[in-house]
Amino acid sequence: MCQNFPMAHSHHHGHSHQHHHGHGHDHKHKHKKSEQAAGRFRWAFALNLIFALIELAGGLLTNSVAVLSDAFHDLGDALAIAMAWYLERKSMKGSSSRFSYGYRRLSVASALLTGLVLMSGSVLVLVKAIPRLMEPQTPHLQGMMGLALLGLAVNGYAAWRVSKGTSLNERMILWHLLEDVMGWAVIFLGSLVMMIFPLPILDPIMAIAVAIWVLWNVFRNLKETMRVFLQAVPENVDLAKMEERLKTLEHIESLHHLHLWTMDGESHILTAHILVKSQTAISDMQNLKTKIKQLLHDEFHIEEATLEIEWPTETCANPTH
Repeated sequence: MCQNFPMAHSHHHGHSHQHHHGHGHDHKHKHKKSEQAAGRFRWAFALNLIFALIELAGGLLTNSVAVLSDAFHDLGDALAIAMAWYLERKSMKGSSSRFSYGYRRLSVASALLTGLVLMSGSVLVLVKAIPRLMEPQTPHLQGMMGLALLGLAVNGYAAWRVSKGTSLNERMILWHLLEDVMGWAVIFLGSLVMMIFPLPILDPIMAIAVAIWVLWNVFRNLKETMRVFLQAVPENVDLAKMEERLKTLEHIESLHHLHLWTMDGESHILTAHILVKSQTAISDMQNLKTKIKQLLHDEFHIEEATLEIEWPTETCANPTH
């Protein structure tokens, strides 16, 4: 009597999601979000690449290690955003015989690679800036301030566009852009201070401070990305609370082999064995399955659930996991 039932939506939606190859409401919504994310990445890539070339030249002209460091960051950002753009578009592909869940995890892979690029760029900045602490050089302050204002405008706009996204991929790219906004804000304030006080050592100190800030925040985001790769329970779902909620439904005696993971930080998948009470009639089964899946979808945002129903007299085929 053990059966697997894929995720189904109730009649309230006017359609059903018969199996994970279907194109229900949630799938269309995810596809639309990916298209919007790709559009935001396209804008961010163009802005970052153009401005990175401008600040690279500006850093050489102003003799500022902070500006040059940010130029390297922006070039890395442009590369990371291009990769995120490409993988986000690839992630829209539907399932295939080789990838039965589709390609959603490419978005997570992009977030991981983006984080590694960010960390590498920050380490490069530290390598270049630390020696300048011993031999600080006075940069061209007016040029620094002008580039800082332009950088704040360009990166601020790009960050605002990407901040509308919610995926891991978009959040990691947002850290790229916020890093640049932070960097330019520090450079602007630093150049202002150096115009008043002759403190050229502020230039490498600013570069080092921003690099350390970026490393810390990227590390925090990479932890979340690794949780997705390791199929951890999504942080926004309380598994114990979900189990207790399901037990309140009529006919359910207990649950076991309850497993929950997420494809990309947003699309959650669940499997469970449901032990029904002895008096449960076969005619009650379909209604029970529909109730369980609707509850999981509405209250816990589970996109796809596979349930195995077991009778009290039945021995579970998988007593241990």
